[in-house]
Amino acid sequence: MTARPIRIAMWSGPRNISTAMMRSFGARSNCSVSDEPFYGAYLKDSGEPQPMADEIIADMNCDWDEVAATMRGPAPGGAAIWYQKHMPHHMVGPVDIRDFPDHVHAFLIREPERVIASYAVKRVAVKFDDLRYDRQLEYFERARSQTGSVPAVID
Repeated sequence: MTARPIRIAMWSGPRNISTAMMRSFGARSNCSVSDEPFYGAYLKDSGEPQPMADEIIADMNCDWDEVAATMRGPAPGGAAIWYQKHMPHHMVGPVDIRDFPDHVHAFLIREPERVIASYAVKRVAVKFDDLRYDRQLEYFERARSQTGSVPAVID
């Protein structure tokens, strides 16, 4: 019988150096990583004007429930640790943090001034609401409520 993987759901806003964190986990021999698995569904449902949106939608599974089921399923390659990089602002569909009760939830943050400056360089159109600090706080509170303990916050 294969042991259940440790599933880390790292919740990060954009431009929080989340890709570097994901790559560090991906360098581990016992770890698999998933990079923003709900991005395709987000682009499809939100209609946000993003570069290469059509190609991303065509390449990714855009069914919210199927993606969530995959994230709860067996880890790719039977890895002992499955690091999942999630963005709270992508979660505009029927799935949210409550759908991952067996995950270890953690939160990656960065100084808002640096996030905003970096974000403004990369985006076509910039709105403060795109950063979804409110959703990240909401998810933090839900994770704390679910577990009865304070989730990890990495600054």
